[in-house]
Amino acid sequence: MKKITAVISVLLLLISITACSKSGYTAGTWSATETGFGGDVTVTITTSDAKITSVTITGDKETPAIGGAAIPQLQEAMNKAGSIKVDIVSGATVTSDAVLAAAKAALAQAAGGAKTAAPSKLKAGTYTATAKGFYGDFPVTVTVSETAITAASAGENKETPALGGKAIELLSAEVVQYNTTGVDVVTGATLTSRAYLNAIADCVVQAGGNGALKAKAAYPTQAITEDADVVVVGAGAAGLAAAISAAENGAKTVLIEKQGILGGSCLISAGIVYAALDEADIPVMEAYYQQRAEGKADDAFLNYWTENSMATVDKLTNEIGVQWFMKVPAGTAPQPRANFAAGFTGASLIGPMTAYAEKLGVKIITNCAGKDIIMKDGKVAGLTAAGRNTTWTFNTPAVILATGGFDASEELKAKWSPVAVGDFPLSNKGNVGEGILMGMNAGADTEFKAGMIGFVIVDGSLPESGMSALAMGADMYVTGDGTYIVDGIDYPITYTGLKNSGATKFFGMYDADGEANGEAAVALGYGFKADTIADLAKAAGMDAAKLAAAVAKEPTLDKAPYYAVVVKPSTIGSMGGLKVNTKSEVLDKNGKAIGGLYAAGEVANAGLFYQEYPASGTSNSMSMTYGFEAGKNAAKYSK
Repeated sequence: MKKITAVISVLLLLISITACSKSGYTAGTWSATETGFGGDVTVTITTSDAKITSVTITGDKETPAIGGAAIPQLQEAMNKAGSIKVDIVSGATVTSDAVLAAAKAALAQAAGGAKTAAPSKLKAGTYTATAKGFYGDFPVTVTVSETAITAASAGENKETPALGGKAIELLSAEVVQYNTTGVDVVTGATLTSRAYLNAIADCVVQAGGNGALKAKAAYPTQAITEDADVVVVGAGAAGLAAAISAAENGAKTVLIEKQGILGGSCLISAGIVYAALDEADIPVMEAYYQQRAEGKADDAFLNYWTENSMATVDKLTNEIGVQWFMKVPAGTAPQPRANFAAGFTGASLIGPMTAYAEKLGVKIITNCAGKDIIMKDGKVAGLTAAGRNTTWTFNTPAVILATGGFDASEELKAKWSPVAVGDFPLSNKGNVGEGILMGMNAGADTEFKAGMIGFVIVDGSLPESGMSALAMGADMYVTGDGTYIVDGIDYPITYTGLKNSGATKFFGMYDADGEANGEAAVALGYGFKADTIADLAKAAGMDAAKLAAAVAKEPTLDKAPYYAVVVKPSTIGSMGGLKVNTKSEVLDKNGKAIGGLYAAGEVANAGLFYQEYPASGTSNSMSMTYGFEAGKNAAKYSK
């Protein structure tokens, strides 16, 4: 992707001569970097002694249509306002926050007179501030001595315990360990991380800190070499299952995860695991999936999963300790095959799996991204990895790739699933396809069918999965001009309908029975309400005749008031990747297994799908089933 660079030579802050004499800048160029949606966002500001003379913002890894587009918008807003205190760009919250935080940090350097502020004596004590978290404000308390941060904690908050809550826990320890708020954000919980660190920094300023405790954390530079029987890359549902199975089969197992939190996309899912009801249901379930795949699913791959799906749920229940709270139908099949983990959250799957893996002796390393598979004589001989000033070389005969999909990479979506280009990814933000690329570099064959695990949201800038409940529950969906698209049957079908319509603007329709969702959308500024269909069309900018014709196709929409809720297509995963067999062995272009190379989960799911996702819980179930198989076979191979 082209590097997004914009230079603005404008007066951003209007400072009087009197003010400048008290709080001017030191002439020079100042830079600060924050973590955006896809990677680092850097703001470089040049100042005279009285004003800002230019601003350069770079963020080459931000999604072009979302964060990439937000960067010039923010710059224009700063220009017009004459200040860096501008509103975030809706739909690009992470990028916006990163730009604003970096700009603020760069200006602080200019005002402080040096790129690295000299240490200042702090006023020992306890200070409080408010963090603007992903799910609302929460209190932060920081204790300092005269020279150091000695404790940091967050009060009552609504952040997701296994995600934002885990990030708070990790950051609380790191700011004390490294004595700075300049520690890395926890990838996978960027917004919560930044909000928490900003609040801690606020407390340090209250204590008299002049910036010395905001310096980049001095993570130690290390080069580590380690031997293992099996190395698993990626610690989501597939990776944890693979590590558990490898350890159970006697292998010295290392599980690496590039983010600071385990769980991948499973962690932020609804915690559903799809499985056959009994032996008699296996062929019925298999027929359903083949029908949804339009006959293009791989028979052997599909059959292995359906036959072993019950065993996966049994293992989760009886050995790993997962608790369930209901079993209902999903997709368009009437059978109650969708097992919901307690609390309607993937954390109820990831938590027990992590604990069980640790009990088995699996070595788990976070902030460790797999880079290259070392091949020798056509077989796996090792793996390199890197993260936080550390490089790893693992000497191992078996590598299992479980790195997830690619729907967070606009570049790879354009190449393999163009239908989803520009769609906001609700999956784990680490889903950038590197595992697929690693496998390809090792000689693996791939398969892509241009499909995507589609979803619908109101807006990606909103919490709670983009307020997906407001978008998913509609009775019917129409284009921006009111043309009928599809009834609200199931979210993957809705996604297909939205995409096939050729439109770029959409609404979900409710009547009085959907008042709760409709009113919530209106309150958020993403909905319209009226007592007649004609008035609703006028309010939302739709064609009254087209909307009336659409409503006529959905007889349940018959009670005023009526609501039109803004709906956007999004993704919760991708389809396609490395070719594998039912042993989870990765295949080369001749259909032969590559010695020592295995893959499971979204990185290798093409055999199960065509272009439309069949049912909630499929990905978790398939990932775990093939993860268990990969771990077992990798352990045997390593011996």
